[in-house]
Amino acid sequence: MVKEEEEASASQASVLAVLASNENGLSNEDLMKRTTGMDVKARGEAVNVLLSSGKIEMLPGHTSGAFILRLRKGTQIADATHEEQLIYSLIEESGRKGIWIRDIRDRTGLSQTQMRKVLKVLEQRKLVKSIKAVGTTKKCYMLYDMVADESLTGGTFYSDQQLDSQFVETLAHICVAMLQSKRKLSEDNHKNDPSAAREFAFVRSTEVAQFIREKGVCRVQLSVVDIESILSVALLDGFIERRADGMYRALTAKMTRCAPSLCPCIHCPIQADCKPGHIISPQNCEYFVTWLGW
Repeated sequence: MVKEEEEASASQASVLAVLASNENGLSNEDLMKRTTGMDVKARGEAVNVLLSSGKIEMLPGHTSGAFILRLRKGTQIADATHEEQLIYSLIEESGRKGIWIRDIRDRTGLSQTQMRKVLKVLEQRKLVKSIKAVGTTKKCYMLYDMVADESLTGGTFYSDQQLDSQFVETLAHICVAMLQSKRKLSEDNHKNDPSAAREFAFVRSTEVAQFIREKGVCRVQLSVVDIESILSVALLDGFIERRADGMYRALTAKMTRCAPSLCPCIHCPIQADCKPGHIISPQNCEYFVTWLGW
């Protein structure tokens, strides 16, 4: 009896050692190839014990009916069925970006009915939650306490999947006013030196962000990236200019620029995503339409 227990323990240790050296897991066939000296029955029993104890986990393979065995990376949830643990592990792995319901179905191989039943149980236990990403009605799942990535929520300037345009407009106005004040101060301090007046009128985005924080004009904690997004709006509206080194300066009302420099595409922060026929395209760009009517 003792000998059998020792052999079983040795088999489990061998399986764990093999899986430890393959962090992405192995198919059953690959595991067999790497444990050729192990009895088939002993290997099967070792795998079952390790699965039951939560030391390893089973994930769907790349082909129908196939599966992958690997060391458990995620959390072992109490009183969960194999299907519940499987889906929970996939959702946990997805992190802040979440996982689409279609990907869950494809990776688990579960039927639509079975998958939805499991997701409902996990949601009722407040282990996972579903959200709808900006620009789509499809559901995305993530852990219940996880804060969704900005690529899903739209970031600071979105509320209930809608862009808070008034909030953006107000912040843009404050940023422009700050840059105008900075420019006036620079011109007043360097009346006899146009070059210096121009140079000291430029401001870094970090300075604008610091100004917004110190004034307490916004309850939301805005990052420098958030402020740069707002400055991009003011830039496209023609209220400010941005130098090659990334510094900003207010433009005066009487200043004019040549038509090519006014093209919004030059300054657009999402230019790379803009393509004809896509969600972001020249056809539905209000800045592009305005420029064409210049």
